[in-house]
Amino acid sequence: ALMRGPIGAYQFQNARCHVIDVESEGGLPYLTSLPGALRAAASSVLSSTLSENKSCCSMLEPTMRVEITAPTDMVGVVLSDLTSRRGSVGEVFMGDGVGQSSSMNSKALVHAEVPLIEILGYANTLRSLTGGEGTFSAEYVGHTPCDEV
Repeated sequence: ALMRGPIGAYQFQNARCHVIDVESEGGLPYLTSLPGALRAAASSVLSSTLSENKSCCSMLEPTMRVEITAPTDMVGVVLSDLTSRRGSVGEVFMGDGVGQSSSMNSKALVHAEVPLIEILGYANTLRSLTGGEGTFSAEYVGHTPCDEV
């Protein structure tokens, strides 16, 4: 019952079940002689309970924390792209161009969290958006609830 959860065909994890009481015509010796029957009954109860309570379950997806460096004049495009990828933008630090010959060379630093599936191949997209000047790094944060199934 846990190999296929109530939401899609995905494995159900982090569940804890406690069997409080089992009634059997033959008593406990009958149940211990037929462990498959006990497993089948537990599976049936768990499946019906999960299907009746789908609202208590949520789909999780891996989330990455990304740090993006881009020219300041391209920050709007980068933020728009992150939002379209279901990203949650945290902090944006704008460079002031101190010590640089022009403000075109100043960089911005963007911190965001984005689902892993949305940033696969993101390096090429970022280079296209920023004219080859954007870079990013990503690290695993954890799993977060997914809106889409």
